[in-house]
Amino acid sequence: MATRRDETVSVKKKAAAAGKKMLPAKKTGKPAAPRKKAPPAKKVATVKKASQQGKQAGAQGLLRAGLKALGNVRDDVVKRQTNVIESLLGIGQPKGDGAPRGFALESFGIRKFEDVFDQRVATALQRLGMPTAQEVQELREQIKRLLEHLDRIESGRKR
Repeated sequence: MATRRDETVSVKKKAAAAGKKMLPAKKTGKPAAPRKKAPPAKKVATVKKASQQGKQAGAQGLLRAGLKALGNVRDDVVKRQTNVIESLLGIGQPKGDGAPRGFALESFGIRKFEDVFDQRVATALQRLGMPTAQEVQELREQIKRLLEHLDRIESGRKR
């Protein structure tokens, strides 16, 4: 990749030359000599116009190249997002030699995200005093045994 020429030196020289022209004339008692006018420079003006047009064309080309690169990135992002969403919904076209659907989710890190989410929700529910799934299952079994015991007791009284 080519590097740009350092233009700070030429800019400093031009500024120094302009600074010398702008200094006020010293008062020596003599009237200042009138400055000579430069002859009209038609060739210089046309060269300057051509270089300005070249710079504009270069800037436009650079701008177009940048916009094209941004367009390519945008298209790539859209394609990847579409693939992720289709994989999640299960509507993507399966490829003959591709990996199975579950593996596709693993490659996006969805399973890991789900595991982290589940752990955080469980921790938050535990802080709120909610019973765990195991505790709820134990309560169901206990209620089932109590109902069976109650049915046996009631059936013994009916006789």
